[in-house]
Amino acid sequence: MTMYERLQVIAKAENIIAGVGRAEPFYELKERLKGRIVPFVSSSLEERTEPSVTMAEVRSLVAVGLPYNVVYDNIDDGKYRGVISAGAVGEDYHRIVMRKLEVIRNELLKDSSVMMYTDTGPLADREVALRCGLGVCGKNLSIINDDIGGMFFIGYMLTDIDYEKWNSPVPSEKKDKCKDCRKCISACPGNALENGKCLYKKCISYITQKKGVLSREECAAMGIQIYGCDICQRVCPYNKDFTRAYSQYAYPDTEELLTMTNRDFDRVYRHTAAGWRGKRILQRNALIALGNMKAVKMKDTIEKFTKDDREDIRAAAEYALEKIEED
Repeated sequence: MTMYERLQVIAKAENIIAGVGRAEPFYELKERLKGRIVPFVSSSLEERTEPSVTMAEVRSLVAVGLPYNVVYDNIDDGKYRGVISAGAVGEDYHRIVMRKLEVIRNELLKDSSVMMYTDTGPLADREVALRCGLGVCGKNLSIINDDIGGMFFIGYMLTDIDYEKWNSPVPSEKKDKCKDCRKCISACPGNALENGKCLYKKCISYITQKKGVLSREECAAMGIQIYGCDICQRVCPYNKDFTRAYSQYAYPDTEELLTMTNRDFDRVYRHTAAGWRGKRILQRNALIALGNMKAVKMKDTIEKFTKDDREDIRAAAEYALEKIEED
Protein backbone atom coordinates (compact mmCIF):
# COMPACT_ATOMS: atom_id res chain seq x y z
CA MET A 1 0.00 0.00 0.00
CA THR A 2 1.43 3.39 -1.00
CA MET A 3 1.66 6.34 1.36
CA TYR A 4 -1.15 8.02 -0.54
CA GLU A 5 -3.36 4.95 -0.18
CA ARG A 6 -2.62 4.81 3.53
CA LEU A 7 -3.58 8.46 3.78
CA GLN A 8 -6.92 7.70 2.16
CA VAL A 9 -7.58 4.85 4.62
CA ILE A 10 -6.95 7.21 7.53
CA ALA A 11 -9.10 9.92 5.95
CA LYS A 12 -12.03 7.55 5.51
CA ALA A 13 -11.78 6.40 9.13
CA GLU A 14 -11.72 10.04 10.30
CA ASN A 15 -14.62 11.11 8.05
CA ILE A 16 -12.53 13.64 6.16
CA ILE A 17 -11.14 14.02 2.66
CA ALA A 18 -7.42 14.29 2.03
CA GLY A 19 -4.95 14.89 -0.76
CA VAL A 20 -1.29 15.60 -1.46
CA GLY A 21 0.43 18.34 -3.44
CA ARG A 22 3.83 19.68 -4.37
CA ALA A 23 5.51 22.26 -2.14
CA GLU A 24 6.60 24.67 -4.86
CA PRO A 25 5.62 28.37 -4.55
CA PHE A 26 2.14 29.56 -5.51
CA TYR A 27 3.32 31.89 -8.26
CA GLU A 28 -0.12 32.77 -9.68
CA LEU A 29 -1.48 33.55 -6.23
CA LYS A 30 1.47 35.81 -5.52
CA GLU A 31 0.63 37.93 -8.55
CA ARG A 32 -3.05 38.11 -7.56
CA LEU A 33 -2.31 39.14 -4.00
CA LYS A 34 0.13 41.93 -4.77
CA GLY A 35 -1.24 45.14 -3.30
CA ARG A 36 -4.34 43.44 -1.88
CA ILE A 37 -5.47 43.42 1.74
CA VAL A 38 -6.69 40.07 3.07
CA PRO A 39 -8.83 40.32 6.25
CA PHE A 40 -7.77 38.55 9.44
CA VAL A 41 -4.41 37.59 7.89
CA SER A 42 -1.12 38.81 9.33
CA SER A 43 1.26 36.80 7.12
CA SER A 44 3.50 38.50 4.57
CA LEU A 45 3.06 37.95 0.83
CA GLU A 46 6.03 35.58 0.84
CA GLU A 47 4.63 33.58 3.76
CA ARG A 48 1.25 33.33 2.01
CA THR A 49 2.71 31.99 -1.22
CA GLU A 50 6.03 30.26 -0.50
CA PRO A 51 5.88 27.14 1.73
CA SER A 52 9.65 27.13 2.22
CA VAL A 53 9.49 30.46 4.06
CA THR A 54 7.60 28.72 6.86
CA MET A 55 9.43 25.38 6.66
CA ALA A 56 12.80 25.34 4.92
CA GLU A 57 12.85 21.55 4.44
CA VAL A 58 9.29 21.27 3.09
CA ARG A 59 8.91 18.80 0.21
CA SER A 60 5.16 18.16 0.04
CA LEU A 61 1.80 19.45 1.25
CA VAL A 62 -1.11 17.47 2.68
CA ALA A 63 -4.60 19.02 2.74
CA VAL A 64 -7.69 17.73 4.52
CA GLY A 65 -11.35 18.72 4.41
CA LEU A 66 -13.76 18.34 7.34
CA PRO A 67 -17.43 18.40 6.19
CA TYR A 68 -19.92 20.63 8.00
CA ASN A 69 -22.95 20.42 5.71
CA VAL A 70 -25.52 20.47 8.51
CA VAL A 71 -28.92 22.13 8.48
CA TYR A 72 -30.20 22.92 11.97
CA ASP A 73 -33.94 22.67 12.55
CA ASN A 74 -35.66 26.01 13.07
CA ILE A 75 -36.82 26.87 16.58
CA ASP A 76 -40.34 28.33 16.63
CA ASP A 77 -40.85 29.42 20.23
CA GLY A 78 -41.85 33.05 19.80
CA LYS A 79 -38.45 34.40 20.81
CA TYR A 80 -36.43 36.77 18.68
CA ARG A 81 -33.72 34.47 17.41
CA GLY A 82 -30.80 35.27 15.15
CA VAL A 83 -28.69 32.90 13.06
CA ILE A 84 -25.19 31.56 13.52
CA SER A 85 -23.36 29.91 10.63
CA ALA A 86 -23.54 26.11 10.74
CA GLY A 87 -19.77 25.88 10.85
CA ALA A 88 -19.65 27.96 14.03
CA VAL A 89 -22.12 25.83 15.99
CA GLY A 90 -20.65 23.35 18.47
CA GLU A 91 -17.00 22.73 19.17
CA ASP A 92 -14.59 25.08 17.42
CA TYR A 93 -13.71 23.47 14.10
CA HIS A 94 -10.08 24.58 14.46
CA ARG A 95 -9.70 22.11 17.33
CA ILE A 96 -11.41 19.29 15.43
CA VAL A 97 -9.37 19.76 12.26
CA MET A 98 -6.14 19.89 14.25
CA ARG A 99 -7.04 16.57 15.91
CA LYS A 100 -7.57 15.03 12.47
CA LEU A 101 -4.19 16.30 11.33
CA GLU A 102 -2.58 14.91 14.46
CA VAL A 103 -4.02 11.46 13.66
CA ILE A 104 -2.41 11.60 10.21
CA ARG A 105 0.88 12.71 11.71
CA ASN A 106 0.88 10.02 14.40
CA GLU A 107 -0.18 7.17 12.11
CA LEU A 108 1.68 8.08 8.95
CA LEU A 109 4.31 10.75 9.57
CA LYS A 110 5.59 10.21 13.10
CA ASP A 111 9.22 10.02 11.89
CA SER A 112 8.91 13.08 9.65
CA SER A 113 9.11 16.81 10.14
CA VAL A 114 5.60 18.25 10.00
CA MET A 115 3.92 21.61 10.54
CA MET A 116 0.11 21.71 10.82
CA TYR A 117 -2.39 24.53 10.35
CA THR A 118 -6.06 25.27 9.89
CA ASP A 119 -7.49 28.64 8.93
CA THR A 120 -4.84 30.63 10.80
CA GLY A 121 -1.79 29.23 8.98
CA PRO A 122 0.52 31.27 6.74
CA LEU A 123 -0.44 29.70 3.39
CA ALA A 124 -3.75 30.34 1.62
CA ASP A 125 -5.89 27.36 2.65
CA ARG A 126 -7.95 27.20 -0.52
CA GLU A 127 -4.92 27.29 -2.77
CA VAL A 128 -3.39 24.42 -0.82
CA ALA A 129 -6.65 22.47 -1.11
CA LEU A 130 -6.78 23.06 -4.86
CA ARG A 131 -3.20 21.92 -5.37
CA CYS A 132 -3.80 18.81 -3.27
CA GLY A 133 -6.78 17.84 -5.41
CA LEU A 134 -9.60 18.34 -2.90
CA GLY A 135 -11.79 19.94 -5.56
CA VAL A 136 -12.27 22.87 -7.90
CA CYS A 137 -13.10 26.49 -7.15
CA GLY A 138 -16.75 27.52 -7.41
CA LYS A 139 -18.19 30.95 -8.15
CA ASN A 140 -18.62 31.49 -4.41
CA LEU A 141 -14.86 30.80 -4.17
CA SER A 142 -15.42 27.68 -2.09
CA ILE A 143 -13.66 24.48 -3.11
CA ILE A 144 -16.20 21.99 -4.47
CA ASN A 145 -15.42 18.32 -3.96
CA ASP A 146 -17.04 15.62 -6.10
CA ASP A 147 -18.12 13.59 -3.05
CA ILE A 148 -19.00 16.10 -0.33
CA GLY A 149 -19.69 19.39 -2.10
CA GLY A 150 -18.26 22.70 -0.93
CA MET A 151 -19.06 22.88 2.77
CA PHE A 152 -15.89 21.71 4.44
CA PHE A 153 -13.18 23.22 6.59
CA ILE A 154 -9.62 23.05 5.34
CA GLY A 155 -6.53 22.05 7.24
CA TYR A 156 -3.06 21.39 5.88
CA MET A 157 0.39 20.08 6.69
CA LEU A 158 3.86 20.95 5.47
CA THR A 159 6.03 17.83 5.43
CA ASP A 160 9.61 16.89 4.57
CA ILE A 161 8.41 13.85 2.60
CA ASP A 162 9.33 14.07 -1.09
CA TYR A 163 6.19 14.46 -3.16
CA GLU A 164 7.13 11.47 -5.34
CA LYS A 165 7.20 9.15 -2.31
CA TRP A 166 3.46 9.59 -1.82
CA ASN A 167 2.68 8.04 -5.22
CA SER A 168 -0.24 10.40 -5.42
CA PRO A 169 -2.35 10.16 -8.58
CA VAL A 170 -1.89 12.93 -11.10
CA PRO A 171 -4.53 15.61 -10.41
CA SER A 172 -7.30 15.56 -12.99
CA GLU A 173 -7.93 18.56 -15.18
CA LYS A 174 -9.80 21.28 -13.31
CA LYS A 175 -13.32 21.48 -14.69
CA ASP A 176 -15.80 24.32 -14.45
CA LYS A 177 -18.51 22.85 -12.23
CA CYS A 178 -20.58 26.02 -12.13
CA LYS A 179 -20.97 26.70 -15.84
CA ASP A 180 -23.92 29.14 -16.24
CA CYS A 181 -25.18 28.76 -12.66
CA ARG A 182 -25.35 32.06 -10.72
CA LYS A 183 -27.32 30.97 -7.66
CA CYS A 184 -24.66 31.97 -5.15
CA ILE A 185 -24.06 35.32 -6.84
CA SER A 186 -27.76 36.15 -6.88
CA ALA A 187 -28.37 34.99 -3.32
CA CYS A 188 -25.51 36.88 -1.65
CA PRO A 189 -27.18 39.58 0.49
CA GLY A 190 -24.10 41.80 0.35
CA ASN A 191 -23.51 41.42 -3.41
CA ALA A 192 -19.98 40.38 -2.55
CA LEU A 193 -19.41 37.92 -5.40
CA GLU A 194 -18.26 39.61 -8.57
CA ASN A 195 -16.21 38.48 -11.57
CA GLY A 196 -14.65 35.51 -9.80
CA LYS A 197 -13.73 37.55 -6.74
CA CYS A 198 -15.15 38.02 -3.27
CA LEU A 199 -15.34 41.69 -2.32
CA TYR A 200 -14.69 40.88 1.30
CA LYS A 201 -15.93 44.20 2.68
CA LYS A 202 -19.39 43.28 1.37
CA CYS A 203 -19.30 39.68 2.61
CA ILE A 204 -21.75 39.13 5.48
CA SER A 205 -19.44 36.63 7.13
CA TYR A 206 -16.73 39.29 7.27
CA ILE A 207 -19.11 42.06 8.38
CA THR A 208 -20.36 40.01 11.33
CA GLN A 209 -16.78 39.58 12.52
CA LYS A 210 -15.29 43.04 11.90
CA LYS A 211 -14.94 45.37 14.85
CA GLY A 212 -16.33 48.86 15.22
CA VAL A 213 -19.40 50.78 14.10
CA LEU A 214 -21.17 49.31 11.08
CA SER A 215 -22.74 51.42 8.36
CA ARG A 216 -26.49 51.36 7.79
CA GLU A 217 -25.88 49.46 4.56
CA GLU A 218 -23.87 46.82 6.39
CA CYS A 219 -26.49 46.53 9.12
CA ALA A 220 -29.30 46.11 6.61
CA ALA A 221 -27.40 43.49 4.61
CA MET A 222 -26.74 41.43 7.74
CA GLY A 223 -30.39 40.55 8.18
CA ILE A 224 -30.54 38.38 11.30
CA GLN A 225 -27.03 36.92 11.06
CA ILE A 226 -25.28 36.96 14.43
CA TYR A 227 -22.09 35.33 13.24
CA GLY A 228 -20.97 34.13 9.84
CA CYS A 229 -23.11 33.40 6.79
CA ASP A 230 -23.87 30.22 4.82
CA ILE A 231 -26.20 31.65 2.19
CA CYS A 232 -23.93 31.28 -0.85
CA GLN A 233 -23.24 27.69 0.25
CA ARG A 234 -26.86 26.77 0.98
CA VAL A 235 -28.04 27.65 -2.51
CA CYS A 236 -25.22 25.73 -4.21
CA PRO A 237 -26.59 22.60 -5.97
CA TYR A 238 -23.50 20.66 -4.89
CA ASN A 239 -24.47 21.06 -1.22
CA LYS A 240 -27.90 19.48 -1.49
CA ASP A 241 -26.92 16.36 0.49
CA PHE A 242 -26.97 17.72 4.04
CA THR A 243 -27.49 16.27 7.51
CA ARG A 244 -30.27 17.56 9.78
CA ALA A 245 -29.59 18.34 13.42
CA TYR A 246 -30.85 20.39 16.35
CA SER A 247 -29.04 23.00 18.40
CA GLN A 248 -30.51 25.97 20.22
CA TYR A 249 -27.21 27.75 19.65
CA ALA A 250 -27.69 27.73 15.87
CA TYR A 251 -30.49 30.24 16.45
CA PRO A 252 -29.46 32.20 19.55
CA ASP A 253 -32.05 34.00 21.63
CA THR A 254 -31.04 37.64 21.15
CA GLU A 255 -32.47 38.74 24.50
CA GLU A 256 -30.45 36.07 26.28
CA LEU A 257 -27.33 37.09 24.36
CA LEU A 258 -27.77 40.74 25.32
CA THR A 259 -28.07 39.96 29.02
CA MET A 260 -25.28 37.38 29.27
CA THR A 261 -22.56 37.78 31.84
CA ASN A 262 -18.97 37.19 30.78
CA ARG A 263 -19.05 33.86 32.61
CA ASP A 264 -22.21 32.79 30.79
CA PHE A 265 -20.70 33.81 27.46
CA ASP A 266 -17.55 31.81 28.08
CA ARG A 267 -19.62 28.77 29.04
CA VAL A 268 -21.79 28.90 25.91
CA TYR A 269 -19.58 30.38 23.20
CA ARG A 270 -15.91 30.33 24.15
CA HIS A 271 -15.39 26.78 22.84
CA THR A 272 -17.04 27.60 19.50
CA ALA A 273 -15.72 29.35 16.40
CA ALA A 274 -18.28 32.12 17.03
CA GLY A 275 -16.65 32.99 20.34
CA TRP A 276 -13.27 34.11 19.05
CA ARG A 277 -14.37 37.72 18.50
CA GLY A 278 -15.84 37.99 21.99
CA LYS A 279 -19.19 38.90 23.53
CA ARG A 280 -19.17 42.52 22.40
CA ILE A 281 -19.26 41.74 18.68
CA LEU A 282 -22.09 39.21 19.05
CA GLN A 283 -24.12 41.60 21.21
CA ARG A 284 -23.69 44.35 18.62
CA ASN A 285 -24.90 41.95 15.94
CA ALA A 286 -27.84 40.87 18.12
CA LEU A 287 -29.01 44.48 18.38
CA ILE A 288 -28.77 44.87 14.61
CA ALA A 289 -30.73 41.65 14.09
CA LEU A 290 -33.47 42.88 16.43
CA GLY A 291 -33.78 46.02 14.33
CA ASN A 292 -34.00 44.04 11.12
CA MET A 293 -36.66 41.83 12.74
CA LYS A 294 -38.52 44.97 13.84
CA ALA A 295 -38.67 43.50 17.34
CA VAL A 296 -41.12 45.97 18.89
CA LYS A 297 -41.40 43.98 22.13
CA MET A 298 -37.65 44.42 22.69
CA LYS A 299 -37.75 48.20 22.32
CA ASP A 300 -37.22 48.95 26.03
CA THR A 301 -34.23 46.61 26.20
CA ILE A 302 -32.70 48.11 23.07
CA GLU A 303 -33.13 51.66 24.40
CA LYS A 304 -30.91 50.83 27.37
CA PHE A 305 -28.03 50.14 25.01
CA THR A 306 -28.29 53.61 23.43
CA LYS A 307 -26.66 54.87 26.63
CA ASP A 308 -23.84 52.32 26.51
CA ASP A 309 -20.27 53.60 26.85
CA ARG A 310 -19.19 51.67 23.75
CA GLU A 311 -19.73 53.50 20.47
CA ASP A 312 -20.37 50.40 18.35
CA ILE A 313 -23.01 49.12 20.77
CA ARG A 314 -24.73 52.52 20.94
CA ALA A 315 -24.75 52.81 17.15
CA ALA A 316 -26.23 49.32 16.76
CA ALA A 317 -28.96 50.10 19.28
CA GLU A 318 -29.78 53.38 17.55
CA TYR A 319 -29.99 51.58 14.21
CA ALA A 320 -32.33 48.99 15.73
CA LEU A 321 -34.67 51.62 17.14
CA GLU A 322 -34.75 53.46 13.82
CA LYS A 323 -35.69 50.26 12.00
CA ILE A 324 -38.39 49.41 14.53
CA GLU A 325 -39.92 52.87 14.26
CA GLU A 326 -39.93 52.88 10.45
CA ASP A 327 -43.37 52.73 8.81
